[in-house]
Amino acid sequence: MLVFRNRLDPDELSGADLDRYLAAGWYRMHQCIFTISHLISEPHLSVHRVHWLRFPVGAYVTLPAHRKLHRRNSSLRHEILPVTTIDEEHRDLYKRYRSAIDFEGYPSIEDALWGGGQQEHSIFNTHCISVYDGDQLVAAGYFDIGQTSAASILHCYEPSYKRHSLGKWLILLTLEYLKPAGFVWYYPGYLVAGKPKMNYKLFLGATSMQYYDPDSERWVPYHQAICEEEEYGEGVEAEILHILLG
Repeated sequence: MLVFRNRLDPDELSGADLDRYLAAGWYRMHQCIFTISHLISEPHLSVHRVHWLRFPVGAYVTLPAHRKLHRRNSSLRHEILPVTTIDEEHRDLYKRYRSAIDFEGYPSIEDALWGGGQQEHSIFNTHCISVYDGDQLVAAGYFDIGQTSAASILHCYEPSYKRHSLGKWLILLTLEYLKPAGFVWYYPGYLVAGKPKMNYKLFLGATSMQYYDPDSERWVPYHQAICEEEEYGEGVEAEILHILLG
């Protein structure tokens, strides 16, 4: 079992570069690229295996659950635009979303995308899906575009619209944007062993999903076992924490 934590801070990043990093099990954080094998849960400093995911865009088909979600949200409209700045409407939506979630989130959209850095410049080509009910913004999804790949970075939605499953719907809208444009891979983020809250990404289609195996440095078909909690002895867990926090 490999245990690792790596980070790079490139000054520039081409679309082809992003494709290569994503394909090697790396991901975006602020204005850097990172990879990690385990996450640390507070407050007891327990460790959980991370499994990075990707989905072949060409394999996307509309499943019955997808059609049901489209029908539920048929009255909503959306637009997809490049991101250059964050307006007050999106900022306020994220504040309401963050106040309603039961897990740690980024302090703001700006922190997620720039991490306190200069907002006039980004090494990533980021787009935003904005979802409206009439004139009201009810959801937003941010994703990065490479040459042949794309990766979702951040989703948020109006708490009172929870029954609309807008987080899942943003995934479908992203795929429906990528497929006709000829993209090859979509990276929705990661799963965490023993933390089923992140498993909603499988809604896209578990039979076509892949996860990155760092031991073989290959992408392999998803299987349910990677979602199960891994048991570590006290000594092994302490060693993992030492490497990650070291």
